[in-house]
Amino acid sequence: MSPAFLERYRGGFFALFSFLLIGLLWEFAVSANWINPLFVSRPSAVWTQIMAQVSSGELLQNFSISLIEFMIGFGLAMMLGVALGVLAGWFRTVEYALDPFIWFTYAAPLIAFYPLFVANLGLGAPTVIAIAFLFALPAIYANTLSGIQNVDQDMVRMATSFGAGRRDIFLRVALPASMSMVVAGLRLSIGRALTGVVVAEIFGATAGLGYSITYYGQQLQTAQMLVSLLAVVAFGVLLTQTLAAFEARLDWRSAPGT
Repeated sequence: MSPAFLERYRGGFFALFSFLLIGLLWEFAVSANWINPLFVSRPSAVWTQIMAQVSSGELLQNFSISLIEFMIGFGLAMMLGVALGVLAGWFRTVEYALDPFIWFTYAAPLIAFYPLFVANLGLGAPTVIAIAFLFALPAIYANTLSGIQNVDQDMVRMATSFGAGRRDIFLRVALPASMSMVVAGLRLSIGRALTGVVVAEIFGATAGLGYSITYYGQQLQTAQMLVSLLAVVAFGVLLTQTLAAFEARLDWRSAPGT
């Protein structure tokens, strides 16, 4: 492998090495009877259960259900959050009108309202989607709002000096300049939406990764429980790292010659 390749993926190599080291220490600690496998299982047992659940289709079924709920909740939050953030960032009156409701959803422990969601939407997917939506919305809105309001004023003045009107400044300056902040908000909201899905499934669902976690956890089948937990973690890391890479490409403000 070339030095350039190693330098480019050095962070990934160190992360993989750390993960493997922790797994080896975990396996050794259980084999040496330093920790009780009933409560933490062991990597070899978890791997066996991964293969078993993949073969039976259980993991794919639970993952598919959680993925659909996540994508609907996150997608709705993305569309509404970006739209409201743009409007609030460009029109101060809209910001004043929306702020109390948005910050309520950000500061309030939304899971405490779970019984209200169940009473109105019932157990299952609708409630899970609603909670994921509300978990994700504030971060998307806040970052979009900040991106629109903190556009480089030198760029605005330059555009104005070339005859750009308010509409041109909005479409050609404010929106492109805020994209990096918008993507950062999406990246932050992924974890919140995923948390909403898992927590809602833990409280009341009949399928999904969250349901699987609580089902096996109650039976102290730790290895089976960790399969779903690792699936949640891997999915969240994959999405956030993908958006982080996309965000880096959008950060044109720091690129020379742009």
